Amino acid sequence: MSIAAKPEKDEKIIDISELKTRFDSNIRKYTLKNGLRVILMKNGFSPTIAAYLKVSTGSAEEPFDIAGTAHFLEHLLFKGTKTLGTRNFEREKPYLEQIIADGERLDTIERQLLNPHLSQSERDKLNQRKSELNKRMSIWQKGAAKFILSEEDSKAYSLAGQVGYNAYTTTDVTNYQIKLPKNRLELWAEIESSRFKQPVFREYYPERKVILEERRMRYDSRPQSLLYELYLKTAFGFSPYGKPVIGFASNIPRMRYRDTLSFFNNYYTANRMVISIVGDIKFEPTLAIVKKHFEDLPAGSDPEYPPIELDAQNGHRRAELVAEHTPVLLTGFKRPPVTHSDDIALEALSLILTQGNTSRLVKRLVIDEKIASSISSYSSLPGGKQESTFTIIASPFQHKDYHRLETVILEELNKIAENGVSDDELKKIKNAYFVSLVDSLSANAGLADSLSYAELIFGSYEEFFSSLEKMQKLESKQIQNAVKQYFKNEKRTTVYLVKPEQ
Repeated sequence: MSIAAKPEKDEKIIDISELKTRFDSNIRKYTLKNGLRVILMKNGFSPTIAAYLKVSTGSAEEPFDIAGTAHFLEHLLFKGTKTLGTRNFEREKPYLEQIIADGERLDTIERQLLNPHLSQSERDKLNQRKSELNKRMSIWQKGAAKFILSEEDSKAYSLAGQVGYNAYTTTDVTNYQIKLPKNRLELWAEIESSRFKQPVFREYYPERKVILEERRMRYDSRPQSLLYELYLKTAFGFSPYGKPVIGFASNIPRMRYRDTLSFFNNYYTANRMVISIVGDIKFEPTLAIVKKHFEDLPAGSDPEYPPIELDAQNGHRRAELVAEHTPVLLTGFKRPPVTHSDDIALEALSLILTQGNTSRLVKRLVIDEKIASSISSYSSLPGGKQESTFTIIASPFQHKDYHRLETVILEELNKIAENGVSDDELKKIKNAYFVSLVDSLSANAGLADSLSYAELIFGSYEEFFSSLEKMQKLESKQIQNAVKQYFKNEKRTTVYLVKPEQ
């Protein structure tokens, strides 16, 4: 679907009801006996499909002592199954069992060595035992390696013509995705169902090192990433959103196999999964294939969550990170989950503030006053299931410009709180929102991603279309009220980079 020409000033870009009717006739939703939800959508533009499988789990579900487990698990689930990634699982299995057993013993020793009260003789004994276990681990790992067929799933998909085979983990969801020719649907169903029914966490301990190196590259060596981590810690403390998805350098090397397996068993259940398949399909044959391979996944029940203790905030929190880096500032305000009725107003506000050169903050700070090289905003960071933040990220040219930057941001927010937004601004951002979402409808992958996300977070894929209707009906007063309600100094968090003293 494409838009051929720019609309006139008062013209609607598209009739939302017509759009929804058109798509309703091409979408079906099913719920399997085990609770797994399946969304199928016909889009015969090309003889291909996009298949997305989302699991309702992310870093927010992790206790702090196992932070990073959801992301680590995403990596491990690409290591194969009892039938995939092995030459002979029965012969490989004894080596894997020994690796896990000795790995657990090594983890125990590592924890004991952290005790500052150990005597030198006790420490020497533990280190000697550690050395012996490492030698044994090397033997078991060499034995297991003889049976491993690395990336067998990826190779099978590549032979089938895959595009975009990947996965990602966020605070709220873990997603597995691929695009394939339509006649390879059953191959996808076989591989993906096997991934979740009989996974084998091969190379568990080497993969911990891979994750730790990823952490070093993406966070520890990048001041801007460390600043974002500081922002989460300052804003959310020890509540679920207060930690990075990848986890901490201190706990990644100590992730225990038993904890990872328990996390998988608790959260990777059919009732917490959504499959979305979009492309050149027929409903009944496609559903039959999905049922055949996925309906025997364990249903599970929602884990008993400990009460979520959100970090009560009653004042502006500020923190700084000393680093040799160009200046960066993050400032944000607490806001409710995306399921709240004010979400659409906050999305609109983000567009008004930083979407394009005529948006309020870009025009004033980047174009006119030239004190920032860039500025952007995110209506719900780092996630959407729980209380989050409306966040503004800016890069001033000089560290001394932080104060002016904050002053202008607050001035523009106060203007909206007092006067609302203009009709022209409202029309502009409505058009931008429509164009962005309607444009995403032209790609199978974008549709599969959006529909599965809406189903998982909002409880219905129809929210994807409802948001268009809500935006179309949005009034200036709603944005004004949202700013008054949420943009309060006592609910604000600000972090920034400062240069080390010379």
